[in-house]
Amino acid sequence: MTKANFQEMTKQELRAYVLEHRDDQEAFHALTDKLREEPGIEITSTEQMHELIEARLDEADARDAYKVLEEIAGLGTTPFENIKRELGI
Repeated sequence: MTKANFQEMTKQELRAYVLEHRDDQEAFHALTDKLREEPGIEITSTEQMHELIEARLDEADARDAYKVLEEIAGLGTTPFENIKRELGI
């Protein structure tokens, strides 16, 4: 089996890899390094890193959910604004 090259992966690709291979510590550390490169983010603990990743995942989940809502609204059964209002967004 070929070992993944974490340095060549984008943050998004590496994040997806880490989610699929949660026990791969090398991948986790590579993702940590990539996130540390971002301006304005200072990571001081493993706990903070986990919190940052969870927050990013929540943001991604919200974006994905929003896209699905747009698609549902595009079917013409319920106006998009009504769906958003019902969900409180």
